[in-house]
Amino acid sequence: GRGGRGGVPARRVTGSAQSAWQQQGNKQNWMSLVKYLDRELLTPTVIFSFSKKKCEEIAGMLRSLDLNTAEEGNTAHMFAASAVKRLSPVDAVLPQVLQICEMVKRGIGIHHGGLLPILKELVEILFSKNLIKVLFATETFAMGVNMPARAVVFNTIRKHDGIKFRELLPGEYTQMAGRAGRRGIDSVGTVIICCFGEKPPPENILRNMLTGQSTTLSSQFRLTYNMILNLLRVEDMSVEDMIKRSFSEFATQRALANNNYPKLLARGVKSLAKLDRQFEQDMRLHVGASDVEGYFATSTELLSLQRGLHIHLLLSGGG
Repeated sequence: GRGGRGGVPARRVTGSAQSAWQQQGNKQNWMSLVKYLDRELLTPTVIFSFSKKKCEEIAGMLRSLDLNTAEEGNTAHMFAASAVKRLSPVDAVLPQVLQICEMVKRGIGIHHGGLLPILKELVEILFSKNLIKVLFATETFAMGVNMPARAVVFNTIRKHDGIKFRELLPGEYTQMAGRAGRRGIDSVGTVIICCFGEKPPPENILRNMLTGQSTTLSSQFRLTYNMILNLLRVEDMSVEDMIKRSFSEFATQRALANNNYPKLLARGVKSLAKLDRQFEQDMRLHVGASDVEGYFATSTELLSLQRGLHIHLLLSGGG
């Protein structure tokens, strides 16, 4: 019934209790975590947060922390000051610029698409020199920038993909977690998934994210007539060169290297069968040499009949 033990009403499981593992950390949580990373020599660390606002918010909670030594702080400050000199006087006093310069002096940085390009470059250089110990970044930091760290921390494993909130895909997790461990420096890379609620994420979600199959990349390269004509106008590249540089050719060569001949043969036979079916369907619409010959013969016969008709009319009119 509705009652629990001893007649106490049973507590209903609310949505917040069901998603306790999605809770965000407060200032005390983040202070404790960053101090732990520094104490256990797990810096430099990249902390991934899937919101620009959240990156700045968490970094702002650590205003009282200084992770650099006096010498490191001076070096970071001087480098930041020299970089800011390249900006105009108006831009040099922007709140964003002042905030970044103050943070990097303490060994803390942020990196997301909303920063000025010169500030992102500043943060990347200082991080590579180990003058930024903790970096709060969005997932774009893991895509095009080669900046490995000793440890990677996930603020959450949920993100908004432009349509809805969802858990990270296995490929996305691997891309970001792969930043943990610097080649030739660290023997082990550490990955931490934050859990500020009372319960960890569900086991099935973690299993799928950690061991699931990554999204398969398929080539969308299509050789069109316009592309062939344009390539014929270029002397430096031929049609064969264009095909060799396509991702489809790369996947084919990799499959050949793995001796995956049966799969390639089956795919080729399937493609040929599809082309044959398409040709049979379109054959009625095609105009060939026989059609032109038939048209020419019919037209010639029609002209001959018209000429004979005109002659007959002229002769009959004269009679």
